[in-house]
Amino acid sequence: MTGFGLLSFLGTLAVVAMTDIKATTQVECESPFTEVGGRCVHVGLSTMGSWHDMRKFCQDLGGELVNLADVQFYSDLILYIEILRLSKMHFWIGSTDEAIEDMWVWTDGSATRMGTPFWANYGVNNDQMPNGGTDQNCAFLDANMHYYFNDGNCSTPHVYPICGK
Repeated sequence: MTGFGLLSFLGTLAVVAMTDIKATTQVECESPFTEVGGRCVHVGLSTMGSWHDMRKFCQDLGGELVNLADVQFYSDLILYIEILRLSKMHFWIGSTDEAIEDMWVWTDGSATRMGTPFWANYGVNNDQMPNGGTDQNCAFLDANMHYYFNDGNCSTPHVYPICGK
């Protein structure tokens, strides 16, 4: 094999190796859950309600309000919402600071990351959510802010759930 041929072969191997880094694992989801980004989710379009009611809805399905701690999964979920053409719909997610103000946690007790790339920016000073104080203790994907996290009043009845399992 010539020097050029060997270099070309090694280059091809490198490209193949780089495109196959992520292992493909098959996730099987039971109805009504659908595989999105390697996880099982259910976007509950038939019901909406308060954060606590929607959490119970997810638990009754054997899941929980979705945990979006993984930025890649978060991105995959947003693409899925866009594919379904669900614009202008807000979705509860499983993060809250009800127990301790300003200490946002997922329903499993793990800390919710603050700042970019999760929480929305707003206003002329480009301040970042959450900013609702003790009146807004539950997180949702805000359709008006390109599905970044926002904090809302947990009793708001017009929000759909996204369940994860």
